[in-house]
Amino acid sequence: MPVNDAPPPGANHAEMLVDGHHILPALLADLRAARREIHVSMFLFFRDPVGLEIAAVLCDKAAAGVTVRVLLNLQKTAMGDPFSTGEKEMIEEDPNVDYDPTEVGPLCEQLKTSGVEVVDTNIDYDADRPHLDERLRSVAAQIRDVVGVDDLHIDHRKLVIVDRRVAYTGGANIGAQYMNHAPFDPAVDARAEAEAWRDAGSREPWRKWHDSLTRFEGPVVADINAHFYERWLLDGGDDFALAPEALAPADGPPRGIPVDAATVLVNAPDGVPNPVRELYLALIATAQRSIFVENPYSYHPAIIAALVAAKTARPELDVTVVLPALEWNDNEYAHDAQQFHYAALIACGVAVYEYQNHFTHLKTAVFDERWSIHGSTNLNFRSLEDDMDFELVVLVDGPALAADVLARVRDVDVTHARRFTAADLDGSLAGLRITTRDPRTLLLLERRAL
Repeated sequence: MPVNDAPPPGANHAEMLVDGHHILPALLADLRAARREIHVSMFLFFRDPVGLEIAAVLCDKAAAGVTVRVLLNLQKTAMGDPFSTGEKEMIEEDPNVDYDPTEVGPLCEQLKTSGVEVVDTNIDYDADRPHLDERLRSVAAQIRDVVGVDDLHIDHRKLVIVDRRVAYTGGANIGAQYMNHAPFDPAVDARAEAEAWRDAGSREPWRKWHDSLTRFEGPVVADINAHFYERWLLDGGDDFALAPEALAPADGPPRGIPVDAATVLVNAPDGVPNPVRELYLALIATAQRSIFVENPYSYHPAIIAALVAAKTARPELDVTVVLPALEWNDNEYAHDAQQFHYAALIACGVAVYEYQNHFTHLKTAVFDERWSIHGSTNLNFRSLEDDMDFELVVLVDGPALAADVLARVRDVDVTHARRFTAADLDGSLAGLRITTRDPRTLLLLERRAL
């Protein structure tokens, strides 16, 4: 639901922050600079050292009079490891931490005591919401009509909006594996690296993921904030005045790369065709020069079929896909489902890579060196079906940003990845495993539960 007319080219600026040591300092600086309002919507917000560091800033700002609203999923964060984040196991190896980081009750109490408004996104979709206007009541009714089991549907978005002037979205949740101060070495195994840090007495002795958030300034921030507002009300939060303009002036010129356009797309479990899926399919079908996709869970059949069709129809099309390798993947079933499609992709000439040493949780794509996608959407059933999770992406039309993503992500990541070829699929037990599904994975795929 856009809240502004199309802005002129260059009105929006974008900066893709790759890996935690770029994400965390930038995010903390923007939060500390907040003057009027902070909005946070996080699927997972762990009570680990990084989560506590961010929470402390939110508390300080709330105590100073800044309005701070936080959406998070209490139940799913508490589950932690069932969502394969490895959070509890990872933090247990930190000698400086003697508490369960998935127990977020104390963190929420700390936030509320300081004046932060906290709302749980794990909601009862059958609940009456009398405070909603007619349009949002209709949205809520659509969701209720589609959702079968409340707990199977999650708000998977990762959003931070500061003073309606700066917005972040991407793949990174708030937690130690996503955000950090010290960089990791992509050439070193994450587990060995964490052990070395622990032995050296580092304050960050954790396995770190390869991830990103993209920082936006400009009119697109109002669109992102409008979607936060809508979800805040649907979850039962108190109404607040929604205006498209920024609430505080910028300190200096906008950061990042000016782009021609930035369009927000969202999907929800409402039964209508998934806009993000349709976006991917349209961009794949019309790409003429190149496609780059990096995503941790890439196995939705419609996406695979579209990639195969595009490469088959236009052999000169450069198609590169970077996915996680099994040893560092946080979900073995998802990896099985991903590898099942390697044979079809490789047969038509798609370059298939598995990123080594660290788990890649990036969710980005670039088409024809012009269009880039930034957001929370995986290329799996949960994110791309019509009746599953809440997601948000920003489609950016900007050749300069696309070139930046290709240079800093694609061209770097393939050097730390293993390329699969037809030889990897034949004549060995490993090849048999790639092309044959575990029965449990087949069951999960059939139920579209992955």
